[in-house]
Amino acid sequence: MNAVLTAPARQPSIPAAGTLYPETCTCTPATRYACGHCYHEQCVDCGFCTMGSCVCHCEYGLGFHPGESPPEGPMFWLGGHRARWLSTWGVPMCLSRNVLTGMVTLPRAAEDWVCDSGAFSELGEHGGWTIGPYAYVRELRQFRDGIGRLVWAGPQDWMCEPDMVAKTGLSVREHIDRTVGNFIDLMAEDPGIDIIPSVQGWRPGDYEACLDLYDKRGVRLANYPLVGVGSVCRRTSVKDVEAVLATVAGAGLRRLHGFGLKTKALESCAGYLASADSLAWSRDARWNEPLPQCEGRHKSCNNCVHWAMRWRERVLDVLHAPRQLMLPTA
Repeated sequence: MNAVLTAPARQPSIPAAGTLYPETCTCTPATRYACGHCYHEQCVDCGFCTMGSCVCHCEYGLGFHPGESPPEGPMFWLGGHRARWLSTWGVPMCLSRNVLTGMVTLPRAAEDWVCDSGAFSELGEHGGWTIGPYAYVRELRQFRDGIGRLVWAGPQDWMCEPDMVAKTGLSVREHIDRTVGNFIDLMAEDPGIDIIPSVQGWRPGDYEACLDLYDKRGVRLANYPLVGVGSVCRRTSVKDVEAVLATVAGAGLRRLHGFGLKTKALESCAGYLASADSLAWSRDARWNEPLPQCEGRHKSCNNCVHWAMRWRERVLDVLHAPRQLMLPTA
């Protein structure tokens, strides 16, 4: 799909006050923004308004532009693995540096986005980092200036899943030590870009050790607007994710980002989170039949904007449902 959002040659006028909009919409969620109720020209591939600020006015619509998030609840960054999606999908996204590194021409972001450091690929494929802090910061500057709208980036942390520890041959505590040390090195580079600290571990006690190490090295995590929680995306038990987030929140950190959480974990742990990202929609699509409107276009919807947007809306419904703040029990 080569959808490119470009401003129309002739900009339609916005309807005057009192204009009657359709009261009902029979579109499915996957085609909601191609329902024809947008009063501007729309991209024929993805259905998004080419003006970039249109609202679906039908009762079935969300009531806000698809690129925005509701005012309450955690911020959600939709995971992606194609660079051009930053300029065509029009929603807040999370992309790995591995997708962008080496590109001759970078896309221009249509919406805010965040940059994942690619730690999973680095440790999984190489058993360690092949790029140092200085080079990483230099890349982030290129992304910030070339793509635009970069909000923050993840650090070069060391994940602590058992298979990752086996890959590196190091201990969990050594991964924690290197995670904290890398963040200090990144801050010394003074990149002029927000890099959030990450808390790593496997068991709750490991995360406590990581928090303590940050404090001993003079990094006051409570002073940062956002703190990432790593090594949670591949866990099979939602209860384990809850235990980790409860441990970190119990240390007084209330602005937490969940890296790569699965759908059930997003639903169960939303009360702990200020933000989250996930690419789970692509995996879900890979193991399911394509959407009816996509039959004949591709065998799988794992790269499909319609599947991604429908999945994103379900996640938003979950994340922004009314709930009390989840706090750890004594």
